[in-house]
Amino acid sequence: MIIDADLAELDSTVLTGVTVGVGSQVLIFGNGATVLIQCPFTSEIHGRKQQGHGEDVSTSELLFDYLNCQVTSASLEEEGILVLKFEGEKSLRVIPECNGLESYVISTRLGICPVAVV
Repeated sequence: MIIDADLAELDSTVLTGVTVGVGSQVLIFGNGATVLIQCPFTSEIHGRKQQGHGEDVSTSELLFDYLNCQVTSASLEEEGILVLKFEGEKSLRVIPECNGLESYVISTRLGICPVAVV
């Protein structure tokens, strides 16, 4: 279960890397935290929204625009939606699939938090 302390680990850190693999994409932050994505996500930059999926390698380029940007807030909405807001009017919403399977995983120095929605 994700708690406020986990989200605080993502707040104010910089996205320093994106790893693209078969079946998932991983956001790597400057403080060592990671978010592994295996579900849909929405990228919004300056009001322009685009859809992607962690299992679709072709949508990984949507995440590259966030590289070297600082997270200004990290929050959790209803149904486990992770919202990361970045400097420069950018936001990323990670939307878990309601299939009971692991959709995304937040890893911080506090521990590992897999998210699955039933």
